[in-house]
Amino acid sequence: MKVIGLTGGIASGKSTVSMWFKDAGIPVVDTDFVYKELSKPKKVLYNKLVDAFGTQILKDDDHINWQFFSKFIFLNEAERKKLNALTHPIIRQEVIQQLQEYRASNVKLVVLVVPLLFESNFHELCDETICVYTNMKTEIERLMNRDHVDMDTAKLKIKSQMSLEKKKKLATFVIDNSKDLESTFIQFEKLLKII
Repeated sequence: MKVIGLTGGIASGKSTVSMWFKDAGIPVVDTDFVYKELSKPKKVLYNKLVDAFGTQILKDDDHINWQFFSKFIFLNEAERKKLNALTHPIIRQEVIQQLQEYRASNVKLVVLVVPLLFESNFHELCDETICVYTNMKTEIERLMNRDHVDMDTAKLKIKSQMSLEKKKKLATFVIDNSKDLESTFIQFEKLLKII
């Protein structure tokens, strides 16, 4: 079974490309989804997060307030490092288990979506990697529109991750999502034939 790692920057277009893989009938394991699932009440990460960051991260219904928590993490590098150290090993364990299940089912290709693919060494689980790339100006504009944040906050969020230029150099393949969606989809279709 071949595992393709899919990464990119915040608002660079990872979700769109991963959706196209799903539409093409290829299983997708998304670490953001795994993280949110494992952080629900009674799940393995929930108590660890509450113990580490306090009840301030909870909504009235005791679920995690993701909007507050994300902002809190992005504004504090020490807390972000603490979060990554706490969550990455558990998420990695769950991802490995899901990949083993796909392998046991004789699936030929799985896409593993990881925003911090290289930073968290998830690329070690992959045969090849794809970086969804966009230029900084476009990334800032998309993030401001998507998250309804000002330019400074958008820049801060982008700066919290490895630069897209560096990810682009580390990846096996690059999909340039700086232009229109049609141009991105054409690149995706070509890449799908290669992999």
